[in-house]
Amino acid sequence: MTDNNTEKLQETKKMFLEQLLGQQFKELGLSDLMAIQEKSQDPLVLSVLVFKLLEERRETNKILKDIQEKYDKLQFSMRETSAVPEIAILSETDDRIITYIRAKGKADADEIRENFGYKGTNAASQRLNNLVKARYLQKINSGRKVYFVVK
Repeated sequence: MTDNNTEKLQETKKMFLEQLLGQQFKELGLSDLMAIQEKSQDPLVLSVLVFKLLEERRETNKILKDIQEKYDKLQFSMRETSAVPEIAILSETDDRIITYIRAKGKADADEIRENFGYKGTNAASQRLNNLVKARYLQKINSGRKVYFVVK
């Protein structure tokens, strides 16, 4: 190749690199970019660059996965807090039980059986446990006794 052809090739490479890289690598200078381009012909340099790119991609994927997990958790918690609570209309008996417990502060299954005409403690206890499941009441264990209070 003649010197004229070499100069034209170098000039073409410079123009190509300027157009390709734009303003991003102006601080490197064109001579630095030309040196990088010439070294990139070496297979060892190319393999190191590819290896480094793969490492960087792996790290980026890890970061993205963490971000996605946090985003999913955030969405899930927002759904839980913004969910419209189901409005259930209580039966008259349940409403009277809650009013009674609210007035007394606390009650056990025996008291509910006596005051509301249940034949056995199991029926009263089952009714109270259903109100606990519906989140109207809270259970408090006190030794062998179980008391119910309004939430």
